[in-house]
Formats: sequence, C-alpha cells, structure tokens
Amino acid sequence: MNNTIEGKPIGENNRASIGFSDSTNPLFSDERAAQTPGEKFVVFFLNGKFYGVSAGKVAEVSQPLAIVALPNAPEWLLGIGNLRSEIVVIVNLPKIIGENSPVSIKKTKLIVLKTKNTDAPIAFPIDKLSEIAQSNDVKYQAAGAVGSPFVSAKFNYKSNAVQVIDSDKLLAFLTTS
Repeated sequence: MNNTIEGKPIGENNRASIGFSDSTNPLFSDERAAQTPGEKFVVFFLNGKFYGVSAGKVAEVSQPLAIVALPNAPEWLLGIGNLRSEIVVIVNLPKIIGENSPVSIKKTKLIVLKTKNTDAPIAFPIDKLSEIAQSNDVKYQAAGAVGSPFVSAKFNYKSNAVQVIDSDKLLAFLTTS
C-alpha cells in the first residue's frame, strides 16, 4: 500500500479512509474523486490470497478487538467484540466462503461492513490491508470456478488475482443464519 496520501504520511494519527468512519483525511480530494469514476474496492490479504470488497460497503477498517466466543455458536461465528461501546459480530470469512484454512483471531485488522437491517455491525479479521483498487483499473472474470456463492468475480490487479466478496450476499446469509 502506498505509504503517503497527497504527500502526507499514513500513520496512527493520520488514517487513510474512503467511506470509513473515524478518519481524519479522505483518500482522495473531492476534485480527484470526481475525475476517477468507477467502483472502488478495498483489497486485502487473507490466508495467503488477495480478496476485495466494495469500498462502498465498508464502514471502517479497525484494529483487532478482544473477541468473546458465544456458546453453541455456528463454526463461522468467531464471537462478538466491543468497538467504541458498540457490539460488533465477528465472523470467520474463510469458513463462510468455503475455505478450510484456519483463521487466527490475532489478525492485524478488522474490516467492518455497513449493515442496514441488523442490530450490530458485522466484521471479519484479515491478515493485511493492501490498497484501494478502482474498477476502471481492473478486468473482471466470472467467478464460476471459485466455488463460493459469496465470491462474485475475480480480477487481476497489479499481477495479482483478487477475488471479489459479494458483501450483499454475505450480509444476507449472516442475517438469516
């Protein structure tokens, strides 16, 4: 990920954000955002693979939280956490999308999704945040061979295959399960 935004270093007190809460500086100035049409994706690493989720569906990227496991919870539910006095449901994304790789709750970041019809925000741990990718910079492929109903497409971005998580389907699954 680029370590500067408009000449300013990214640090603990200078967070880069596009649609994320508690940010101090927008990722793009209004003028630049108007010149860059297309959907933006938050690209991240998880268990050695690149994934992306629509930036418009991301509420924020947070530091890891202490997770409290719930008794008799499904395998895909890691537990709940406290994010600034708000309960957050934390899920095991690899388990949901059909990967058998283990997930560590000691990940470096949490992606918190925007939710409309739920009482608590939903988040999932990731290994590392990569960057924001523009849809006009990528070439999509059908996700047919991926084997998960939650992966809607794949694209190559900077020589890396990125699987796009369909956050609407993911949230629909999580709110009905």
